[in-house]
Amino acid sequence: MDHKKKIASSSKTVYYLILTAGLFMSLAVLYGLFIGLRINFIYTSLLNSSLEIKSNISLARSEFLKEPGAQTPTTFRHAMEYLDMAELNTRSLLEEKERLNIISIPIDKVKLSEEVQKLQALLLNYRGLSSQVALKDSTQSNVNTHQEWEVLYSDVEAQSKKVEKEVRNVLTSFVKVFRITQLGLAALSLILCLVTVIIIYRSEKQRNLYTRKLEGVSLDLQKGLHRTTKVEKALSESQRKLSTLVQNLPGMVYSCKLGQVWEYDYVSSKCFQITGYKEDELIGNKIISYYDDIVHREDHKKVIEQIHQAVEEKKPYQLVYRINTAVGYEKWVWEQGVGVFSDKEDELIALEGFITDITEQKTVEDQLSLQSNALEAAANGILICDKEGRIIWVNTAFTILTGYSPKDVIGQKPSVLKSGIHDDSFYAYMWGKITIGETWQGEIVNKRKDGTDYWEEMQITPIKNPRGEITNFIAIKEDITERKKADESLKESELRFRGLYENATIGIYRSTPEGKILLANPTLIKIAGYDSIDDLLNLNAESTYVDSKSREIFKNEIEKNGKIFGFESKWKKKDGTVIYIRESARSVKDNAGRDLYYEGTIEDITDKKLTEEALIEAKEHAEQSDRLKSEFLAQMSHEIRTPLNVILSFTGMMKDELQDQVDEELSKGFDVINEEGKRIMRTVELILNMSELQTGSYSYRAKHFDLFNDIVQKQFKNFQQIAETKKITFNLNNPGVNTIIEADEYSTNQIFHHLIDNALKYTHKGKVEITINRSPRNNLYVDVSDTGIGIAEEYIPMLFTPFSREEQGYTRNFEGNGLGLALVKKYCELNGAEIKVSSVKGKGTTFRVTFPNGE
Repeated sequence: MDHKKKIASSSKTVYYLILTAGLFMSLAVLYGLFIGLRINFIYTSLLNSSLEIKSNISLARSEFLKEPGAQTPTTFRHAMEYLDMAELNTRSLLEEKERLNIISIPIDKVKLSEEVQKLQALLLNYRGLSSQVALKDSTQSNVNTHQEWEVLYSDVEAQSKKVEKEVRNVLTSFVKVFRITQLGLAALSLILCLVTVIIIYRSEKQRNLYTRKLEGVSLDLQKGLHRTTKVEKALSESQRKLSTLVQNLPGMVYSCKLGQVWEYDYVSSKCFQITGYKEDELIGNKIISYYDDIVHREDHKKVIEQIHQAVEEKKPYQLVYRINTAVGYEKWVWEQGVGVFSDKEDELIALEGFITDITEQKTVEDQLSLQSNALEAAANGILICDKEGRIIWVNTAFTILTGYSPKDVIGQKPSVLKSGIHDDSFYAYMWGKITIGETWQGEIVNKRKDGTDYWEEMQITPIKNPRGEITNFIAIKEDITERKKADESLKESELRFRGLYENATIGIYRSTPEGKILLANPTLIKIAGYDSIDDLLNLNAESTYVDSKSREIFKNEIEKNGKIFGFESKWKKKDGTVIYIRESARSVKDNAGRDLYYEGTIEDITDKKLTEEALIEAKEHAEQSDRLKSEFLAQMSHEIRTPLNVILSFTGMMKDELQDQVDEELSKGFDVINEEGKRIMRTVELILNMSELQTGSYSYRAKHFDLFNDIVQKQFKNFQQIAETKKITFNLNNPGVNTIIEADEYSTNQIFHHLIDNALKYTHKGKVEITINRSPRNNLYVDVSDTGIGIAEEYIPMLFTPFSREEQGYTRNFEGNGLGLALVKKYCELNGAEIKVSSVKGKGTTFRVTFPNGE
């Protein structure tokens, strides 16, 4: 106002006008320079303001992007202050732009104003979103806000660049205009005063405008400061609520940064309740690594693999595994987490999640699983109904029992099992009892899915809640069809047993261990010689034994083994007659193992016993006769062999003496006498050998010898001439095995002599073959095989019977007495050897002799 008064007073006088004109002309030059400097300063301020806008926005973003662990109320306040400064810079741009209006310069400043106003609008939106992003929550809505915030930041940054560009354009235009202005300054010096007045006026106006703007900005700053204080309080309250929420969660919240080793960079205090370790022990793996050391070794690989898989698919993960606590306990935990990825590279930078203790839940689940498995595995059928009687669960045994699968009956009522045998009152009583909370138990006939009826024993129990209300019914079913059949069979059996008991041909009784008769059937009464059961019940069984020692033996055997079978003794009947009995009995005991009573059977074997004694006596007479026969045969054989040797000797001498004097027919007669005499001698030898075996007078001498070299090969050589005479192929197969045995050499030699002799005798053509080898059990055996006449199958069982011959086989047109093979059998038994025969009539026979003691 002072400057205006001075200007107004100077215009009153010419002097002042001339002075003022000169002054203004001088001032015009100075003012031109001053304006140039001033405008240069303004544009410098504009440029600095545009640059500071970018800087403050970047600094604010950096503060907002700090990790949750590094953020504090101070950092949030700094970020908001940077945004305030950026907003203030935009106002400064507009104010500095207004200062340019003090001079009329042909520069487009409207576009700059528009760009600055756009920047202000973007900053206002950016400031609002920044408060939300500062909470760094992981919900999907805030993730979208964060993305919107990033996009808005990009828009703010781009707009600040446009403002900077417009400032530079204005500055460039101004330089050009300023040069023109300087050149025209001299020409405009005449109007300098006017310009000066205008400039002063406009300057004053600008100053007033600036003052008003400054006052407005001051007011805005106060309002902004108030809003900032409210936001800070809201942020503090939000952080307090978040902290309270985290601390009240039933588990620990964590953030894990990734590197070569996974490290926690944040865990909530509940980590101590779960793991036994404090936050500072887990953060940075200072004391222990959660995933490497706390996770149970058996679950470690599974946990890591599932986390990796979820991260690769960019999905949340849920895990159930065991951990080892600091004090050595094993716990089950449930973990849910998600991977955090960088914005630009889309790389995994952290894991964030929640872990809670589910040990009790797991224990309950295991118990429920055990109970469920127990119910499922139960042998009895089990079904569970709701309070309306609809089936909600059945086990496998129910399906086996009824044929209905769970799918068939769940949602149905148990009436699907009705057989139609029981009337409505039966079911009404059952339903009425269980609906008042009582248990019903009984037997019922139901129908299976295939339509067949079956008996079951069922128990229905109501299940009540804590308020005493019935919520479910459980029915346990046991198939008693077989038991019912058994009961019916038992009744029938009892009837049959009663008939058998009354009509049995043997005596049946029950007595005390001391001998008092408790029960007896009519046959036993008859055996004992009594008239009625009453007489027998007064009898002590011990008094019926002729020999008291027999009763003691009987009792001792039962006490020792609990039973006795076929015990024979003598009894005295009521009239004193002695009879033979055969007794079988058992002891019936109580749960403590004490004898309750004896029960058994008694058979009168008097006639059988007398018959046996007669048979034994007859057998003894027969054996004596057999021995006498054997002795007689041995004696007769000796008596026959002595004169026969004389006859054969003299016949041979006579043939030699009369060889030249007898004709051919008489010579053949001498040969016949010689052959038949030798045949008789062989028969005598066989009889003597059999006699020795039957009378037991044969002297067995066991020794080790080579069966092949000492026996078989020699017999083979002895019979070679006979085989050549009959033109039969005769082979002995070299065994190639050890043929040393321990046996009686003479009897062994006789075995193979008779077998080879018979094979050659009954073979007309073909071959006889001897083979020695060892069985899979390493027993030495000898096969004598021929292609002779064979043996009929029906005769083979009698083959080794003395003096037996097959009419259509070995004996027809062949000499023999039936003793050879009988002796072979006896000699095999004597040496512990086994002989077997296989033969086909008309094709041949094979005898196999096996020595089990072959080395």
